[in-house]
Amino acid sequence: MKDFLYAYSDAIDESFEKGTEQGRDDERTATALDMLADNVPIEKIVKYSHLPKEKVLELQKNSRH
Repeated sequence: MKDFLYAYSDAIDESFEKGTEQGRDDERTATALDMLADNVPIEKIVKYSHLPKEKVLELQKNSRH
């Protein structure tokens, strides 16, 4: 029974961590999109959103449609 409880606890912790990371990614993306809308230079967006340059460029490309 102890093993089950430890495994269950680990699964909950892992799910929480994944959810937290997804929330951070969503917030970073939203920040980058706002900055793109305000025509902020790409390098500043990368610096302040903490997203990779490739991701920011992808967002820029997709937000123009």
